[in-house]
Amino acid sequence: MGLMALNRLISRQREQKQKRNRGRIEANNGWIASSLAKRNRSPCRQDINSHGGKKVRYPGPDLPEDIWRHIHFLLPMQDAARAARISQSFRSSWKCYPNLTFTNETMCSKEDLCMRTTGSNVIRDYNNKIDHVLRNHSGAGVKKLRLEYYVIPHDAEPYHHLTSWLQIAVTPGIEQLHLTLSPRDATFNFPCMLLSERCHGSIQYLHLANLDLHPTFQLGLRTLKTLHLYNVHITGGELGCLLSHSFALAHLRLQYCHDIIRLQIPCLLQRLRFLEVLECSLEVLEINAPNISRFRLMDFNVQLSFGKSRKMKNLMLNNSCGISYAIDNLPSCAPKVETLTIHSSYEIINAPVTSSKFRHLKILIIYLLGLHSHRDYDYLSLVSLFDASPLLERFVLFVSHCSPCKDYLISMFE
Repeated sequence: MGLMALNRLISRQREQKQKRNRGRIEANNGWIASSLAKRNRSPCRQDINSHGGKKVRYPGPDLPEDIWRHIHFLLPMQDAARAARISQSFRSSWKCYPNLTFTNETMCSKEDLCMRTTGSNVIRDYNNKIDHVLRNHSGAGVKKLRLEYYVIPHDAEPYHHLTSWLQIAVTPGIEQLHLTLSPRDATFNFPCMLLSERCHGSIQYLHLANLDLHPTFQLGLRTLKTLHLYNVHITGGELGCLLSHSFALAHLRLQYCHDIIRLQIPCLLQRLRFLEVLECSLEVLEINAPNISRFRLMDFNVQLSFGKSRKMKNLMLNNSCGISYAIDNLPSCAPKVETLTIHSSYEIINAPVTSSKFRHLKILIIYLLGLHSHRDYDYLSLVSLFDASPLLERFVLFVSHCSPCKDYLISMFE
């Protein structure tokens, strides 16, 4: 009886194991069917399977097409392009390759295209390579586009290629766009309609450098999280159009945007955490976004108002009389600051005695730089800052008679 019961138990366990295996197979079949259905809906599907009715064959193990395509998309762009040259199947999936990077390093590593002495033929060859790649790309599936565009000197139509490339690559679903023009005095007017019509619901990262940007209507970039503008010709009002409905914005960086005279950061930007304004020739800066925790300012003689921004913990100031301004204003307008970095090229008076307290300040760093390096300045007057900072843990004072270049100053604040 014991042996018979044991056999029945073994038989029952075998049947249960077989049922579990059948369940896994059915689940896998369901997943494969789902994958096939998704591929049939994919914009790349028609390109990948259009080989005169022949079934696509990938080199290597017999895996589903979407797995091979995913592997192909994980390769760096140069390697993905090489794979497309030796495999007809990879050549088709290349038409939907998502991460496009066209830079001096990736497309023309033997030449420095930023050099003024670079010949027109070298730049033309660089542009032709990019044009060839994009002409063989469907535009579908692009998630990231990084493009360095070099203007051919004395060209009758210097931006013809760039306009057509943006039309191909900036498509619905793109998440990151990084566009830099060279030289710095380029006059390309970025087509704002591309942002508002094609990627207003997907773009998350936008970096534009050395161009003109003049939106005349609200772009509605509701998914935008990071915006970097470098040497972009845009006014404060046009920036307001760009940021309208950008409620997800978390990081805003403006550098060398000299057309902005008055800048107001509205309170509607509730998610804005990091603000950088560097060498923009501002006269007035008003910050009302309530949740900024980090702020970098490198601008001289700007009238600064923090408004409702009272959660700032990391503050970096670079303007004249920065020490006096900090003592007179920050305890009331930025009461929660924990790290304060000040660069000042000129101080009219010694550090005033303050009756207010930096109750949360832990790190204080002061740079006094320039030819007028405060020969008569009483550095011992800075002791008043110690008295006003009961939690201070670290203090750094750097004094130099040399005036550093602007790029060096910016790097110090990184």
